Amino acid sequence: MILTEEKAKGRFYTPPNIVAMILDLAGYTGEGILGRHAIDNSCGDGAFLAEIVDRYCRAARSVGYTSERLALELGTFVHGIEIDAAEREKALLRVAETARRFGVEPTGWDIRRADALTPNGFEGRMDFVLGNPPYVRVHNLSDSYDAVRRFRFTRSGMTDLFLVFYEIGLGMLRPGGTLGYIAPSSLFNSRAAADLRRYFIEKNLIRKVVDLKHYRPFGASAYTAVMILRSGTGEPTEAAYYEYDPAGGEAFHVSDLAPSDFCIGGNFRFGPKPALARLAKIARADLKSAPLDVKNGLATLCDAFFIGELPFESHVIPVVKASTGRRARCLFPYDENGHPLPYAELACDGALDAYYRAGEPRLKKRALVGASRWYEFGRTQGIADVYKKKYSVCSIIREPNDLKLTFCDRGTGVYGGLYILTDLDGAILKDLLYTDDFMDYVALLGKYKSGGYYTFSSKDLKRYLASRLAEREGRR
Repeated sequence: MILTEEKAKGRFYTPPNIVAMILDLAGYTGEGILGRHAIDNSCGDGAFLAEIVDRYCRAARSVGYTSERLALELGTFVHGIEIDAAEREKALLRVAETARRFGVEPTGWDIRRADALTPNGFEGRMDFVLGNPPYVRVHNLSDSYDAVRRFRFTRSGMTDLFLVFYEIGLGMLRPGGTLGYIAPSSLFNSRAAADLRRYFIEKNLIRKVVDLKHYRPFGASAYTAVMILRSGTGEPTEAAYYEYDPAGGEAFHVSDLAPSDFCIGGNFRFGPKPALARLAKIARADLKSAPLDVKNGLATLCDAFFIGELPFESHVIPVVKASTGRRARCLFPYDENGHPLPYAELACDGALDAYYRAGEPRLKKRALVGASRWYEFGRTQGIADVYKKKYSVCSIIREPNDLKLTFCDRGTGVYGGLYILTDLDGAILKDLLYTDDFMDYVALLGKYKSGGYYTFSSKDLKRYLASRLAEREGRR
């Protein structure tokens, strides 16, 4: 596989307004930054370092620093690490140009070409760690793979390099030092970041959070958030939660939240405090007593073969695409209990046998799950429920009216989304789901998609319905 530079190195350049916002939130402002160490440990072309130098120069000139003293302090208190030689050179040129605007020509910049994954002597020395760490999945790494796996929060699973940089950055801070990063908001809810979230809570590190939501400063790359962490205080405190206004280019304060407000079910959820209390209540719903279940639809792993204008009639069922509500025909090589039929039985229909043989090469290229055979669906989900009453549900919405709830009678399959198994009347489900309350719930989950849309899982939907049904019955 050929990786783009962004995927291979996790390199994304931070817009100036985002850099300025992070430094403001971290408190890297005014005369108080003088004599304080600041580092960007993955500095790229120097976007953060240039702003750090600009602010340091302004503060120093405001209190009468000479050019000589300012030059000395820039080389002493401003630090950078960059593994790529060309990027380091860009950073050096950028900070030098910034300093010249203040009449300063430093020659001893501490901007090193080095790998931040290795010990570098900055541990426990920094007052500020500021930047945009690299975002790259561990499986896309080559030379750094083993080094990444040695860190505490990336030892297993499908993890990302930016989690390592949180660990590295915190390790660089003095007690009471501040870290400010913009990084993927998957930190809030991914399984890979679960240990890091627990560490943040245990050490009481979180001071400020800005969820950029659907605004993506790096184009089509990850959804991101800004986190400001403070090390070594140990005192219980609330985190200030902000939301970002892309039109105004500023973050506005929404609420102050205790960990018990925003840590819900082991994930981080941010929003107004009353909305989070509502979300926490839904998260505690009794799923066992709910008169329904929610599951993922059929996954053939080759819809173009199994679904469409099929040139035979046997072993075909109607299916509904949950994302659109559209109906189609589907080859279904299973009995009514969801058990696979022997291929010999399918081959009794000559047209079906010919169709299978023509498609056999591409069917065998699929990454089949479990004991699935080449002529079956790629995954077993949804198969056993085809001959049960259900409602298909799309799982990507932007507003309540985007929701598509479609009744599927027994013998009808569902693919391309979720389905609800229940004997409840569809009108009841619509009353619960086509609402601003459900939309608010989905938005708080923070699972963003392009175009201002949100997505939700089968478990998310089941929790919501179980909670609302219990409220209707007076059980909560």
